[in-house]
Amino acid sequence: MDFLKGIGKLAGDVTGRVIGGTVRVAGELVHSDYIKEIGNDVERVTSRTGELAGQAASGVWDVGAGLVTADKQRAQTGFNDLGDAATTTVRGAGQGIQYVVESGIEVMAGIKDHDKELVKDGVKKLGKAAAITVLAVGVVDLVDGPDGPDTSGTV
Repeated sequence: MDFLKGIGKLAGDVTGRVIGGTVRVAGELVHSDYIKEIGNDVERVTSRTGELAGQAASGVWDVGAGLVTADKQRAQTGFNDLGDAATTTVRGAGQGIQYVVESGIEVMAGIKDHDKELVKDGVKKLGKAAAITVLAVGVVDLVDGPDGPDTSGTV
């Protein structure tokens, strides 16, 4: 269902612009290109997260509708969307892990070689990865509220 894909993309774009833009403004205020870069990356990651969420929701909808109506083509389209969203998510997580590992190795090499610039660059990369993760994942947590969904059955 392309409607759900569009909603996910729009939600990710808007949220990314708000949060990434806020971080960029903070970078402008303190004259920090590093903070502005974090804002740009938060916007990009959050936008992509919304797009993937929309694709997954569309996949779930199409699988369900295909099964209910016995439309094998629609169900297959839904499974394809779900598979694509999962593959992209796993690939992105793997790239993030690789970036953190490489940055950690850079820090360790700098410590070993007494290279303060290498240590500084590695630490900046680790800090950037942490900030982007906290801000982008925090957006997903906002959907559930501060303590997650209320399952008590009371309002």
